[in-house]
Amino acid sequence: MGDKPVAVIGAGVVGVSCALALLRAGKRVLLLDPTPPGSLCSAGNAGHIAIEQVRPLARPDLLAGVPRMLADPQGPLTLRWRGLPRMLPWLLRFAAAARPERVTAGTAALAGLLATAVADWRAALKGPELAGLLRYEGSFSVAETPAGLRAARQEAVIMAAHGVRLKALSAADLAERIPGLAVPVAGGHFFPNTAHAVEPYRLVREMATRFAADGGALIRQAATGFRREGDRITVLCTELGEHPVEGVVLAAGLASASLAPMLGLRLPITAERGYHAMLPPNAAALPCPVSFAERGFIATPMEHGIRLAGTVELGAAWRDPDWSRADILVRHAASLFGRPAEASSRWQGDRPTLPDYLPALGRAPGIANAVVATGHQHLGLTLAATSGRIVGALLASGEPGIDLRPFDPARFGRVPIG
Repeated sequence: MGDKPVAVIGAGVVGVSCALALLRAGKRVLLLDPTPPGSLCSAGNAGHIAIEQVRPLARPDLLAGVPRMLADPQGPLTLRWRGLPRMLPWLLRFAAAARPERVTAGTAALAGLLATAVADWRAALKGPELAGLLRYEGSFSVAETPAGLRAARQEAVIMAAHGVRLKALSAADLAERIPGLAVPVAGGHFFPNTAHAVEPYRLVREMATRFAADGGALIRQAATGFRREGDRITVLCTELGEHPVEGVVLAAGLASASLAPMLGLRLPITAERGYHAMLPPNAAALPCPVSFAERGFIATPMEHGIRLAGTVELGAAWRDPDWSRADILVRHAASLFGRPAEASSRWQGDRPTLPDYLPALGRAPGIANAVVATGHQHLGLTLAATSGRIVGALLASGEPGIDLRPFDPARFGRVPIG
């Protein structure tokens, strides 16, 4: 190991994965975050390793459906109208990213990242203390209406063309495989190669514990800036002092937007709020994660109950939670499984999302030893181990093993570094 550490900024699931990968690549590593590992957005995600989600959400069909979704108070999308002025530049970029040619290119790029996600997780979780944190049991998607099934079949064609293994299921197939469903359904799909976390927060905590046990340093400080010599960052500045560094990884989620200009980058990350509600383990008999696309949520069996996660709330940054969004998920579950449901807990958190729904992953241009891994939107858990592998390769050998141009952190523009 070198004398100076690589500093990883951000201890969410992506940052912890990067830190662990760098440590295993022989680097000294300093992991910084003012909050405990995994305690923000990573703690509340759906737990689904969603390798089937190869299409960016910035696309024409979803853009066309926005008015309908906003008009439905029980729907998967809502907009805090007071936040609209602040959101407008992001929304315009989102609309531009929904052009068909950009969707085609984005799908190919995202599919390339997702292709190794499960294998990367298996490698990242080597060792008996980590191996049981994911389950490899596949997942289902359910369409309740003929129109929903037609859309799902069309989506399945695109998924299959990009390497996703899936099996079309009839209504009878679903009734046999998910016996707890109490509503008629039209059909769906089974994805045999997906996986899910037994509990996402524990997953990140256990990885951070392994990182520290293997010699990594974890400090509860916020990064505030950098000092450079030529084209290299030599010092990381924090609220409590300075740390000489060999390199820097920016993996700070929403906080990345304020640090990015110090690396010469403009990252238009928005806080895309999501909610979850936990039900008791006996609330439904689920063999694995089950997504209900028309209702915009997924139900995942975990070690302490069933997690209902989903919804998209825009324009909610710095505003109080609207807990009715979590309550909607509970009502959906009660309807779908035909029994009263009451949440044992509720959660809300803000996904770091870029307008084209692709992460910022790669080198900061003009700085030889700075790498960015942020803006993973709904795929933070899914792509964390893959991002860690790529970051480790960039800073150890310089070869990421994949074309990172679609994820260029500078694709939204650069700013002068003072």
